[in-house]
This record gives sequence, structure tokens and C-alpha cells, in this order.
Amino acid sequence: MATEPEPVNPTQIRVLETVEDIQNRRHEVLSHYDEFKRETIEKRHRLEDELRFQYFRQDANEMESWLYEKLQAASDESFVKDSTNINAKLVKHQNFQAEVEQQYKIQIALDGEGGKMISGQHLRSQLIQERLDQLHRLWDLLRQKLSERNIRLEQSRKLAEFLRQWEEMMYWIRDKETWLMTDDAGRDLEHVMNMQRKFDDFQKELSGQERRVVDIENLAGRLIDQEAHPDKDLIDERRRTLRESWNRLRELSVRKQAKLLGAQEIQRFNR
Repeated sequence: MATEPEPVNPTQIRVLETVEDIQNRRHEVLSHYDEFKRETIEKRHRLEDELRFQYFRQDANEMESWLYEKLQAASDESFVKDSTNINAKLVKHQNFQAEVEQQYKIQIALDGEGGKMISGQHLRSQLIQERLDQLHRLWDLLRQKLSERNIRLEQSRKLAEFLRQWEEMMYWIRDKETWLMTDDAGRDLEHVMNMQRKFDDFQKELSGQERRVVDIENLAGRLIDQEAHPDKDLIDERRRTLRESWNRLRELSVRKQAKLLGAQEIQRFNR
């Protein structure tokens, strides 16, 4: 049950008897009103500032979560260790970088909003600055990881290209080695001359392929000496294998030519 208000003591009521009393009372009321209005405006500003800060903090938290997620992805060693499907990985990495650059535009807007609050002497200016500094440390770390991954992927691409050229050249050498090592001396002079024409065509092809061998060796040299490729030991081993195989092929070629010349002399003598 609600209590009844206490009766007002008439002696407590201030009687305004003169014009001066009325003016003083009016001034007092207006002063209280101005003070109330000022406090109301200040409170509204504080609430608006707090609301701006809460929006800023929410955006900053979302940015931080996104950065940690991308840092984890950028630190995945398995992505760069295996050179399989390297071109597809390069495309994926480029898309990753584009996503990061697009996201940074949101960070720029966040920097602008935080800067405005700091320049406006927001009550939480120190916390806002610390939050921005933390985000930019994460951004620097992410860019560093992306740069390292870009270097590793480019190294994998160059290694894959070197190995592709090396394997194609070695396949050609082994195929020609098999042919050069056949012991067919020719049934007659016509057969021997056909074999000689085939050998002459091979010699022209051999001369052309030597340029490819030099190019592959030069590529290996750049990867080892200029770029200090992490797989330089493998590259050097392949380079030496290629040179040894090429020299052996040249020796087989000389022997084949000698056999053909000998076969021609025998067939002419038999005639």
C-alpha cells in the first residue's frame, strides 16, 4: 500500500515578497536549468562516445580474429614444401594476397575512426591506441609471412621448371644412348649407307640439343650461385648427372661413327 506524502510545513515555503526576490528566484531556477541542460548534454556525449568505442572495439576484435586466422594459414609449411601443382598453388597464393589487400582497406577505415576518437581526447584514447598498435603488429607479421611464402613458392616453381627441363633432356639422352649402343653392322652397303644417313641426322639433332644442355646448366648455376636455392645440393647433383650423361653420349657418338665407317669399308671391300 502506497504511503501518503508528508504534508508540507508552511513555514518552509519561501515567500517572494519583492521584485528582487522574484528576480533572484528566476535567476536561481534558470541557473539550475542551465546546469541540468549542460549535464544532460555531457551525459549524452559520454554515451555517444561510449557507443562509438563499443563499435570500434567490435570492429577491432573482428579484425584481430581475421588476422589470426590468416596468420595460421600463411604459416602452413605443408603448402610450400611440396612442389606438386605449383602453378595452382601460385594462383591460390595470389588470391590470398588480393584478399589481404582488400581487407587492409577496412583497417585503414578503422585507423581513421580510432584517430578521430584519439584527437577528440576520448576517455579511452590510450586503450584505442594500444588496440591499433596491436593490430598493426599483426598486419606486419602477416605481410612478412606472405613475403616469405611468396619467396618459397617462387623457389619451388623454379625448381619444378629446372627438373622438368632436366627430365626431358635426360629422357632424350637415354633414348639416343640405346640407339647408339646397338651392334647392327649392316647387312650390305645400302643398309650401311642408310644407317649413316640416320646417324648424320642424329648428329644435327645432337648439335641442336647441346644448346639445351648448356641452358639447363646455366639455369642450375643461377639457382645455386646467384639465388642460393635451398635445394642447391639436389640441383648440383642433377647438373653433374646431366653433364656426365651428355659426355657419355658424345663418346658413344664417336664410337658409332667409327663403326659405321668401318662397316662401309668392309661392305665396299666385299663388293
